[in-house]
Amino acid sequence: MPRRGRLLAAKAVVIGAVGFVAGLVAATLALAVGTPLLGRGVGLQWPVSLLTEARMVVGTAALLGVAAVLALAIGTIAARSAPAVAAVIMVIFVPFLLTRGPLQGPDGEGPGWPLRITPAAALSVQQAVPTFHQLIAVYSPDAGYYPLAPWAGLAVECAWAAGALALALFLLRRRDA
Repeated sequence: MPRRGRLLAAKAVVIGAVGFVAGLVAATLALAVGTPLLGRGVGLQWPVSLLTEARMVVGTAALLGVAAVLALAIGTIAARSAPAVAAVIMVIFVPFLLTRGPLQGPDGEGPGWPLRITPAAALSVQQAVPTFHQLIAVYSPDAGYYPLAPWAGLAVECAWAAGALALALFLLRRRDA
């Protein structure tokens, strides 16, 4: 009989790998289909290098894989389906919506902190538009700008997943005692 910790680790590896592969396929297809569609009728487009596109595709796959592991950990912590689903939505999606919705200022810019300290920071791997610090402009997620560098945002999500897995393992061992 495997130990609970090993079982949780095996689940995390499998769900993370499946999430990564599914995300890689979906992001590649989205880029392949979406790029020609966006080119129609659009005047100015930023040139994006092949390395940036590769970072966006692999980063999106990684953020989905890590989000799956985070969801597994939250599900293990909650030990019930409904609270787990609600918690995952609150932790991943609501912070991104806060930057766009009710907290948005009159200039169209929302608060940056939800995209710095929550798992939603991982969305920064999808940033392809350069930021020009010498210009005064509204840099918001709606326009494709995020407050963290791409891999730093993914590291924030990884930290959340690692912390949630550690708490899940602690609670899982405690429930066995």
